[in-house]
This record gives sequence, C-alpha cells and structure tokens, in this order.
Amino acid sequence: MSNYDKYNREERAICAHLFRLLHERLDLKEKSPLGQFLNKLKLQNQKINLTDLHYENIGIFCEVAIIRDAFQNFKPTVNPFMDDLTKLIMQQEKIQNCRLYSQLPEILSNPKQTHPKQIRQKATSEGIQITENEGQVFRAMQGMFNAKPDLVITIDNKLLVFEVKFTQAFDKIQLKRTENVTKVWATLLYKDFGFKKQPEYSIIKLGAKKIEPYFEPYINWSDILQIAQETYGKYDRTLIALDNGVKLLR
Repeated sequence: MSNYDKYNREERAICAHLFRLLHERLDLKEKSPLGQFLNKLKLQNQKINLTDLHYENIGIFCEVAIIRDAFQNFKPTVNPFMDDLTKLIMQQEKIQNCRLYSQLPEILSNPKQTHPKQIRQKATSEGIQITENEGQVFRAMQGMFNAKPDLVITIDNKLLVFEVKFTQAFDKIQLKRTENVTKVWATLLYKDFGFKKQPEYSIIKLGAKKIEPYFEPYINWSDILQIAQETYGKYDRTLIALDNGVKLLR
C-alpha cells in the first residue's frame, strides 16, 4: 500500500472500485454484492421500489453519456431523435415556442458542421438569430450532451441513476439536471438500455454520511465498505481503497 492510497480524494477512483465490486458474483442474485447493495438501499429508502426483484436485465454502467453516444449512432439520420429530444426539453423548460432541431438553419442542424452542444456558440459566431426561448432550450440540450451521470444500474424494469459524491456535498442544480437527463433516457432511449417498455426510474444520492446540509446520501460509503469486507480478502486493492476512503471521510 502506498501513501497515496491513504489520501486519494479522486471521486472517479473510488467509483471505479465500486463498479468492480458490483460486478462480483452476479449469479448469486440477491446475495451478490449488487444484491446486498440494493437491499441496503431499500432498507434505508422506502420510497424507492426495490421489492420482488428478479435480477433480469442487469446492467452496471459508469459515467454514462448515452445521449451523446446515441446521437453518434443515429448518424446520418439524426433528425427524428433530435426533434423528439427538443420537444422533451421544451416540456422540461416549460417552453412552448421553439424551433425543432430539424427546423434550424442547415449550418446549425447538420451534424457535419455543428455538434448539438455547440448550437448556441455557432449561432453567435455566424450571426444567426435565435430567440430567447431557443437559447434556453439549446442551452439545456448542451448540458445534456455534456452530462455523464456517475453510476447507472438497470435491473428488471428499473433504471437507477446515482449521483455520486466522495468528499463533496450534493448540488441541487446538478441533481435537477440529472433528473432531466434520466427522463430523456427513460422516454427516448430505454430500448438501448435493454428495457422492453419505459422503466421506473429513480435518482439516488450516494456519498459521505455527514450532518451538514446538502450531504444526506441515500446510501453511503460505509455501507459499501461493509459489502467489500464480506467480498474480498484484506489485501485486495478494492477493499484497501474503500477502507481508506471511509477513514479519510472521518
């Protein structure tokens, strides 16, 4: 063990170990680390429906950017998806009057010329007028293309999206953006996650258990350490990382 193991504060590093832990012995279903994780979550949060799980359609993903990747996959026929995305964002932003993606000038709606997260910037640089409503909608779209929620679990017909923090507190604006992104996934891209119909979805906070405002996780790193202790031997790198992470938070 190195000294850095004791003070590594990188969120991605500890998430990588969680990602590994949740993939262990999936054949054990509810007794697997994933099953233990979901059971702890269920016991601590009655609002999240995790009863009677069949452990079907299991997927565990990290730093998920499926909107960005789906756009790339749809090329060259992106307009149907992008128009549906625009309509959904208009609903979320409570905007009624806004051109759809396919109705924008060619230079803004041609994927070869402009990426969706650059629409407003390109409009400004090219002197193209967009309305205030359109600016709001395509600003939100830009945020969705940039967003990469930390951890996603699919199981049965449930889509569980985790906002993960290690040493930091949760941010209300970020949580709202994650909720909006998840709504898009569950509405437009659910088949890509292996669902046969639109899934139930939940936004779940995973982080440090502290009494300060804006922490209050639904499940915390001490819970995860307990699972790792039952899964790995004392010299395992994931157990070492989680153990030191919990000690650092204290």
